[in-house]
Amino acid sequence: MSYIFTTQTNHGFTMKQFILFIFLILNLNGGIYSNLHAADLTHLDKSVFADLINTEFESYNAGYGELTVREYELFTSEDENFSIGIWEAKRGEEVMDTPYPYNEFMYVLFGQMVIKNSDGQDIIINPGQGFITPKDWMGSLTITEDLAIIYAIDGLKGTKNAGPINSVKINDARVSVYDLGDFEPYYPKYSNLLARGITLFSNQDESFQVGIWESSSGSIPASAEYFHGYHEFMYPLSGSIRLSHINGQVSVTNPGEGVLIPSNWDGEFAVPEGILKIWISYTETATTKK
Repeated sequence: MSYIFTTQTNHGFTMKQFILFIFLILNLNGGIYSNLHAADLTHLDKSVFADLINTEFESYNAGYGELTVREYELFTSEDENFSIGIWEAKRGEEVMDTPYPYNEFMYVLFGQMVIKNSDGQDIIINPGQGFITPKDWMGSLTITEDLAIIYAIDGLKGTKNAGPINSVKINDARVSVYDLGDFEPYYPKYSNLLARGITLFSNQDESFQVGIWESSSGSIPASAEYFHGYHEFMYPLSGSIRLSHINGQVSVTNPGEGVLIPSNWDGEFAVPEGILKIWISYTETATTKK
């Protein structure tokens, strides 16, 4: 027995030290690490923008025209059908003269873009505004000022729409009037929240949706399993989001930041001052899962 615990390993540890090291690793992987993984939120914050700034611009051509771009991918779903990220481009133009293969949401952080639908209509998109180009849409995108956007893509492997294929403009809900309806109790079994909202876009099976949501101050406890079954990206326009995982980790997302909450995340959702937000949800369906 004494021989086992005093023998040196090839790395200079005694066997006793080596076994202790393995024990700690197993406990970290099985305990602390699993909790961290379970609490994983994907943040869009200053660190992401810093990483993007340190990324070199590259020439990019998806078959619609050559652009100079750089990109930071925040999240891709397990079924590899949905993706969210930041995309920055110099002035240029893409002409979609064949049907666009995805549903894509874009929210302008800075710069300007002009969308031209196939009917010749021009739509100017400024900072604080967004738009959706549905699958099979045709037209052109002209970047008139160097641009940065948040993007969300549905249909990397396939998607279907039931409605028209015209682009959808999303105005800045802080200054534009949307009919969000009346405030009503939200998750009343668990919460005292009052909320209202509107869905601006949905694909055929509602696995991908984009909308605007406003609420009073309040919270939804972990016991409600609020985020079970779908991924949701939240981008506050006013107010902050406080997410408290069941393991004690707390995250706060303020206006100008975003957070992706993965499916089956367990924790409390709180909006201490109420909130106005853009939301994007994606559900991994049986047809898209591996």
